[in-house]
Amino acid sequence: MIARNAAIYKWTLYSLAAIFCMALQGMFFHRLHLWGVIPFLYPLLAAIPATFEQPFPAAAFALAVGLVCDLLLPERFPCFYTLTFPLTALLASLLSKNLLPAGILCSYAAAGIAYLLGGLFHCFILWSAGRSIWGAGMFMTLREFMVTAPLLAPLITGLFALLSRLTRDDEIRNG
Repeated sequence: MIARNAAIYKWTLYSLAAIFCMALQGMFFHRLHLWGVIPFLYPLLAAIPATFEQPFPAAAFALAVGLVCDLLLPERFPCFYTLTFPLTALLASLLSKNLLPAGILCSYAAAGIAYLLGGLFHCFILWSAGRSIWGAGMFMTLREFMVTAPLLAPLITGLFALLSRLTRDDEIRNG
């Protein structure tokens, strides 16, 4: 029972941190225009926390983030983020468990995966609707990644690393 309370505490803190980051996106980053795009924080919220967690809980958290994003952001394809974010989190978690230890380098790789999957899925949807814009779509994805990841990935990595460290101590003590 105590271990379950530690897990609830951990995921509540992760959720509050994600809500804080989403509020920053809506209040500040949405108004910045750099290189023709805005810093787009949401894929980082699916990928970076996943690097500190096991694959299944990471995918479940990213599914919740994806549901919130689908409700908040208008998109031509319903459930766009709900479909892409859990896959992103699964790959990011497996990356941190098998290739790179969780940290800033792993976060950059996970962010690259997040933006690449989102861009490919977006271009595929447009292609299936008869609009072949693979080059332009992937260039926009690259610009979003280059505007967002260098500045914001270290900050989000630091935030979720701190929360992971704090809650891991509770899990070890209570588990």
